[in-house]
Amino acid sequence: MTLEQLSNLNEKFQNKASQLADLLPGSNLLAFSSAIMRSSQKMDKILHKVLSAKGQISFYNQMDALEEEMDELIYMIDKLDDANRKRQIPMITDFVKKGYELLSLYSICCDQIIEKKMKNEDKLD
Repeated sequence: MTLEQLSNLNEKFQNKASQLADLLPGSNLLAFSSAIMRSSQKMDKILHKVLSAKGQISFYNQMDALEEEMDELIYMIDKLDDANRKRQIPMITDFVKKGYELLSLYSICCDQIIEKKMKNEDKLD
C-alpha cells in the first residue's frame, strides 16, 4: 500500500466519521465524530512529518507524536464500540471495524518505517 492510498483510506474514514452525528440526533456523537476526524487528520499529517524527518531526534519525536495520536484514536473508537454494544447500530459497528483496520495499517506502516530506519543506521555504523 502506498502512502497516498493510506491517506485516501484515512480521508474516507473521516468522511464516515462526519456521518455519525446524523445517526442519533441530540446525542454527543457530533463532538465525538469531530474528535475522531481531528485525530485522524493529525495522524496523517504526523506520518508525513515522520517520513520527512531529517535527524534522529526529529524522527523519534514525530514517531512518538504519531503513536500518541494513534492511542487517542484507539481510545475514542473503543468508547464508541462500548456505547454501541447495546444498540448494535450496523453503521457504527462497520465504522468501528474500519477504524481498527485503518489503525492496523498505520501500525504496520510505523513498523516498516522503524525497521527501514534501523537498517539505514546499521549501514552507517
